[in-house]
Amino acid sequence: MEATDTCHCGAKHTGHICMLKSGGRLEDVAHLTNHPTVVCFTCGAEANSEDNVCSPMPLDK
Repeated sequence: MEATDTCHCGAKHTGHICMLKSGGRLEDVAHLTNHPTVVCFTCGAEANSEDNVCSPMPLDK
């Protein structure tokens, strides 16, 4: 994936879980979701960092 790919949220960020999944980069997804602290309001993906989702919200545990 190139750095110019645009996420569906409009950001140029290839590190979003949705972009990684669509690119088949499941090992990267696994690494970024092994200790989730946030959830994406848009798609429900859980991630370790808010930098890896489009619309981060704290994950209630």
